[in-house]
Amino acid sequence: MSHPPMPLQDTSQGESVATSPERAPDGLPCARAMLDLLPGLVAYFDRDLRYRYANATYAAWRGIAPERIVGRHCREIVGEGNYPTVVPKLRAALDGTPVTYEYTLFDGGNARRVQGSYVPDIDAAGVVRGIVVLVTDISVRKDLEDKIVENEQMFNDAFEHAPIGIAVADRQGRMERVNAAFATMLGLSVDALAGRDFSSITHPDDRAAGDALWRDVIAGTRDDYRLEKRYVHRSGTPVHVALAVSAVRSAAGDLVRLIVQIEDITERRRADHALQEINARLTLAMEAVRGGFWHIDVESQKFETSPSFTRFVKGPDAPGSIDLDAYGEYIAPANRDAASVQSLLDGEIDEASVEYELSTINGPRWMRCDRKLLRATDGSPLRIVGVTIDISEDRERQLRAVNAAETDPLTGLLNRRGLEQRLAQTATGVSIGVIAIDLDRFKAINDHFGHSVGDTVLVEVARRLHDVVRTSDHLARLGGDEFAVLLPDADDARLAVVADRIDRALGQRLTSNGLSLPISGSVGAVLMTGSTSSPVQSFAIAWRQADAALYAAKRSRKLQHIRIA
Repeated sequence: MSHPPMPLQDTSQGESVATSPERAPDGLPCARAMLDLLPGLVAYFDRDLRYRYANATYAAWRGIAPERIVGRHCREIVGEGNYPTVVPKLRAALDGTPVTYEYTLFDGGNARRVQGSYVPDIDAAGVVRGIVVLVTDISVRKDLEDKIVENEQMFNDAFEHAPIGIAVADRQGRMERVNAAFATMLGLSVDALAGRDFSSITHPDDRAAGDALWRDVIAGTRDDYRLEKRYVHRSGTPVHVALAVSAVRSAAGDLVRLIVQIEDITERRRADHALQEINARLTLAMEAVRGGFWHIDVESQKFETSPSFTRFVKGPDAPGSIDLDAYGEYIAPANRDAASVQSLLDGEIDEASVEYELSTINGPRWMRCDRKLLRATDGSPLRIVGVTIDISEDRERQLRAVNAAETDPLTGLLNRRGLEQRLAQTATGVSIGVIAIDLDRFKAINDHFGHSVGDTVLVEVARRLHDVVRTSDHLARLGGDEFAVLLPDADDARLAVVADRIDRALGQRLTSNGLSLPISGSVGAVLMTGSTSSPVQSFAIAWRQADAALYAAKRSRKLQHIRIA
């Protein structure tokens, strides 16, 4: 990469003199050329914090030619986003204190992590004449450090809070680290287990069970294995466990550590019995709620529903249960993919919750379905259990709350928040017609006839707007007598047609309760053509254009159309 010649500052005259990189008599680059080759930013500030020198890298980072940097104040070049951060450090350097620190450098919309070093330039009399500045990019190092810390924290959190026992062992089978779950499993403390050999806690009859597999891992012929065996509890009772042993090797393939995961099979069996008892209780509880529970045997794919759920779906006199394929037909087509249990059947996930619309004896209802996968002792998928509950009323209340928050209570049109939500849901790059509408003489109607008549006018305007747009278009009252119309996937022709229809619809008189009132409005129309910016950002620009067109229409009494990119 080539750079323009750097300005050489003559400190006695305060002027910049451009020179070209030169080499010393020994053929080596001169000091200035070497500074330009550095990947870091090098600059020199005088006591007024004005640039006396900037190397080529500094100029390249800032996107400013070197000769345009020298003589300017620090604040002009580093920008308002960075100046409050760097100026206290620069002042400390002017006081004679070298400063090194890390900070985030903002460059337009970009940010990078850098290290700044400010070295005071002190003359023979001890006076600080200026500051030598070196700024280096440490983004990659910072990201790597953060990633290492994050990975270590994630491992430690997973290790300490895992619901199963985990141990880290060396090549000889000595436990270097164990978690609380494993210690609790054996009735011992973490400290009591650290440093002990696995054979010391293994049941005497099972000590030879995993020896061959262990030797294979040590020899490098295998990297992992699973095994069921017994350990001995501190009380002397056997603890049945399932082990999963994995080798951790260096880049050269040498064994570094072994990670051992230990699951107490006895507790799982107890949990199975507890689950059966819970299911019995759930059977009684589900009789009192709208919905029910079900389960799927993974191997046979047999789907069975509780009697209460069958009655909820098919009615009180429906015979038998519902098979899996038949149940899928009760789910609304738009929700069937989301409601699929395939990822549970495949053992990819252990639990999931989904909401979907279900056809029932009482009509369509919205249901929340919570599912959980139960696994066999070897970890393979065994059974899926689920609970499905009617949440239609809760969903309806939520929809009403959202609708109320996004709707103008008088006209039923969208309010400003609702309009922004519709914009946010529009794909980037879609052309959108924007029409701004402002009623004429509306204040006079309010003042002369009262606000009740004014409200009638607003409601009638909303009705007329509905009559001239598609159901896919969006209507909004933004406040007072100001309305907006959004036309997704519009073009110039459609925008002109709809704007003209609105103009004519507003021109018809309103007859209500014996009153005959003229209604008219000013209309400004803009086409937001597809762009890479978000629709919300583009709308802000388009709305200003449409608003300007609207007021031009008020002045000229003619419909104004503008096309913007």
